[in-house]
Amino acid sequence: MRLAEPVDHRIRLALLAGAVVSFAMIGGLSGLVVVFSFVVMLVLHELGHLLVARWSGMQVTEFFIGFGPQLWSLRRGECTYGVKAIPAGAYVRITGMTNLDEVDPAVEHRTYRAQSYPRRLAVALAGSATHFAVALLLLFVLYGLIGTPDPYRWMVGEVVPGTTAAAIEVRPGDRILSVDGVEVHDFSVFGAVVRSSPGETVKVVVERDGSRKVVSATIGERFGADGVAHGFFGVGRDRPLVTVGPLAAVREAFERFGDLTVMSIDGLVSFFSPDGLARFFTGAISADGPDSESTDGSGSQLTGQGDVVDARTVDSVGAVVAPDDAEDERLLSIYGAARLGGAMLADGWATYLWFLVLVNVFIGVFNLVPLLPLDGGHVVIATYERLRSFGGRRHTADAAKLVPVTWAVVSLLVLVGMVALYRDIVDLPDLG
Repeated sequence: MRLAEPVDHRIRLALLAGAVVSFAMIGGLSGLVVVFSFVVMLVLHELGHLLVARWSGMQVTEFFIGFGPQLWSLRRGECTYGVKAIPAGAYVRITGMTNLDEVDPAVEHRTYRAQSYPRRLAVALAGSATHFAVALLLLFVLYGLIGTPDPYRWMVGEVVPGTTAAAIEVRPGDRILSVDGVEVHDFSVFGAVVRSSPGETVKVVVERDGSRKVVSATIGERFGADGVAHGFFGVGRDRPLVTVGPLAAVREAFERFGDLTVMSIDGLVSFFSPDGLARFFTGAISADGPDSESTDGSGSQLTGQGDVVDARTVDSVGAVVAPDDAEDERLLSIYGAARLGGAMLADGWATYLWFLVLVNVFIGVFNLVPLLPLDGGHVVIATYERLRSFGGRRHTADAAKLVPVTWAVVSLLVLVGMVALYRDIVDLPDLG
């Protein structure tokens, strides 16, 4: 019997390794990077709870990465650390979270429920605080070290073969300064000029490596759904990355963090409203399939770091949602979020870091929703007990009364997750 356990662990490890290899073959390296990023985010969340609980003098008995069958474990002091087979997150076990937990009287003074209100509040908030800290750090790196897309300049991100741009040998990295005498520093102006000039031969000023050249170009034609010809040039937009100084990076990071937090709250309220849920579930029944690829009207696909960040920020930060149509915001499952992350990673590391910022802010805000089993539920209970405790008497909430509400919340989240997964499988939005 003593030999069976390590053999069993080796089998489980072999199965896990096989699953990882299979996923890599299906989803590619980008899929593995996205999933690993998610696991790291959730591990850091639980690590925040662990460190603050220990700092507060509470007893922590388990810290595991993953769920399901145990693959490996190591006991240090009174806490067991380990890895389980399903890498879908992590968890930490703190003794005596509610009055329902049976605890040895000898360690009752070290339970969560026995601690002061500030300490319990610190533990409950530690997970979201970790996500917020990661988001702020990534924002500082983006603004101060890597750079963010310049809102005042654009350059060619890609060239569509067989188009006007290819004919005049435009290359990625070039800047188109004017078309037919009209300055096109703004990409929307460029699109408007091109769309209004189908079949016309115009002068185009192109800048490459600091030098400019003027070329004659015949604008291509493409017929819209209305049967009218529109100009087609054939370039995708990108924006050069620019950095700012350390102090400006800190200021920009906090300002952007505030904006994203507000958008996350708005997205959650909108999605989990009766109308939002009704649209979401109805969409699972009447989905018409993903929309066709978006273009700028000039025949230029909207691609590049600037477009991904600017166009998707509002929707994807709200509830890890992607636009399906004007009336239906899509909550993405872990599969859909992984696909979105993979698309952003393919667009470059700067774009992918923006994706991680959005996800960290959203998870941090979502976990503060004031309902069990989320961290916000523990904040509400601790605050309620503090308000009800006076005159030297400490009030303890009866967790048994909250069990039905907790099960209702869990059931709704599971249902939403299953429907989101179904919709992502049969009708995944166009992620670019």
